[in-house]
Amino acid sequence: MDNEATLSGIIASEPIFSHCIHETRLYTCEICVKRLSDTVDRIVLLAPEALCSNLTGEVTVHGQRRGYTRQDADKRRLILMVLVRKVTPGLAAENNRIALSGTLVREVGYRKTPLGREIADLLLAVNRPYGKSDYIPCIAWGRNARFASGFEVGTRVRVWGRVQ
Repeated sequence: MDNEATLSGIIASEPIFSHCIHETRLYTCEICVKRLSDTVDRIVLLAPEALCSNLTGEVTVHGQRRGYTRQDADKRRLILMVLVRKVTPGLAAENNRIALSGTLVREVGYRKTPLGREIADLLLAVNRPYGKSDYIPCIAWGRNARFASGFEVGTRVRVWGRVQ
């Protein structure tokens, strides 16, 4: 699979109607996923109506990272979310995992923080089964950043990490 995400946390908001695609009503809500540092990431979920009744309390969500560009008044914004495919009650041991396989569509941005930590910014085009692509920004740290800095546009890469 080119795009798999698993999130385990607490649903933080009621599902709100977003839009319809092929007669399927889709709703958005947020899940709070706790890191080891106790910091909480609030991640937007996009779920079909049939799964919304399961989006309460502590849940584990399986799905895919999706992105689309929204045109605001004078600028374009990338909106990222996880399209929910399956919901199970309760928390999983591994609470935030993503695996992507895609093609680099922009030159890798490599830099160092003021404290000397290495960072590489990647933009991956992850293909969907029916001809569309999602453009997903990724960040690599440390030696992975240094390694990724050598990649060229068009390079096929696989990344594993967490959604933030």
